[in-house]
Amino acid sequence: MLKLRSPSQQEQILALAMRQIEKMLKEMQTSGKDLSRLKLKKFQKTHHIDCKCKLCENAKTKNDLRLR
Repeated sequence: MLKLRSPSQQEQILALAMRQIEKMLKEMQTSGKDLSRLKLKKFQKTHHIDCKCKLCENAKTKNDLRLR
């Protein structure tokens, strides 16, 4: 999705995302949550549970959801 945009648009999107993440973390910190054990995932590793692609169908038949 980001590859279709120009580099300046990518930078703007990333800056906006970083500001929103920082705001969320500050709110969590002010509410008293412990952020020392917080883990952020880079991306979603599996498809949506309702996905009907070949990989997901194969994973469903083998009953191994890690293949999705």
